[in-house]
Amino acid sequence: MLKPWNNASLLPPPVNMFLCSYKFDLSDLRHVVNNIHKVLSKQSPLHKEGAICSRFIYKYDKKFQNDIGYRNLRKVNTALKKYLSLNLLKDIENFIAALPSVNEDELYLPTRQMLEYVMLRIIAFSKIMLRICVCSKQAAVFYLNRVKRGESHWMSLLPYALLSRIWSMSMVLLQHSTTWYSNLYTYLNKLQLKGLPFLPDNYELPQDLEQWLDLKNIDNFGRFEWAQRKNIDVDSSLIEDDDSELLDNIIDYVNKMSKDEEVLEEEDEIQPLLVKPVPSIDPIQVTKPMTIDHGVALSRESFKSLLQSTKVAPPPPPPREKYVEHTYKKITSTEDLKAFLDREEELRNDSNRRSSTKHLSLMQWHSLKNSLLQQCDTESKRKLNKTFHRIWKEKCLDYLD
Repeated sequence: MLKPWNNASLLPPPVNMFLCSYKFDLSDLRHVVNNIHKVLSKQSPLHKEGAICSRFIYKYDKKFQNDIGYRNLRKVNTALKKYLSLNLLKDIENFIAALPSVNEDELYLPTRQMLEYVMLRIIAFSKIMLRICVCSKQAAVFYLNRVKRGESHWMSLLPYALLSRIWSMSMVLLQHSTTWYSNLYTYLNKLQLKGLPFLPDNYELPQDLEQWLDLKNIDNFGRFEWAQRKNIDVDSSLIEDDDSELLDNIIDYVNKMSKDEEVLEEEDEIQPLLVKPVPSIDPIQVTKPMTIDHGVALSRESFKSLLQSTKVAPPPPPPREKYVEHTYKKITSTEDLKAFLDREEELRNDSNRRSSTKHLSLMQWHSLKNSLLQQCDTESKRKLNKTFHRIWKEKCLDYLD
């Protein structure tokens, strides 16, 4: 038998009210449910990421159907679909509509069965968010390892970034759901039962949702296994089983480091300067004047002939590179198209400014190149020219804007 929170076909209890004859903090309850409604009504970023995930799976289903990371990505997509079909926002709106206004003389409150149904929906919501967090982290491990190995990294970065964004948003919603549940649980015993009980006889709502979901051990699921590890020397005094002694261990470690620095400073004290005796100066001896050889006078003609004989001819200038015009407007045949694509590939690899597709990313360039190479089998030059300009405009020129 399915648990009540796991039953997708569970029908809500009938809308019923009871007259409250005791003191009840209605403003606090209204503040709690309004906060839930405010958070759930601003989840358009998560809906956009779910749409991107669904389109990515539809496009690359046959290419990555045997990939382990892709299987976990499909689990994430399935959990997102269940989140959309849950529609917790509508249940919260119905509960808010049943709350009376503050100015009424007689206070009629919704029954306990209606609050129990909302809390069951919050439990299902938190379970779905937990499933998304775990599966997205497990899938990200495989895509991250692919990026490290350089194996189709440009196709792995897209799902890795998508999973990172989905994980962060679902983690925040999971923490919100535990807070919502704990706030609503305080009002469970303050509302009265009216009619048949909503929950089964052998089922009770958990008191602490965070402990029931075991969120303290959530990091043990989908843990990243880094390929490269660095050995870090950690002082043994900092590693203790008792968390209460952590502060004392840190203080002892800092005191130990300061004492070591004081010992080093004492060893490096400035030594007194030793005055060395000045050596005796020998008497100055007068030497005879040196004779300077002024050489022999040369005539102007002999000097010019000497310069011409020692003069080295400069190296010839490097040949100028032949300028080849590179433009897509002069493509009229398949040979011109292939030569243009090869030349464009060389200019992109050299980061040359003459490249016509320097504004495109690597993925966009491969898409453009594959589309143009498929037109090389076209025999009609007129059809080739027309098709080439259409593809060039759609996949190159339109990205300039």
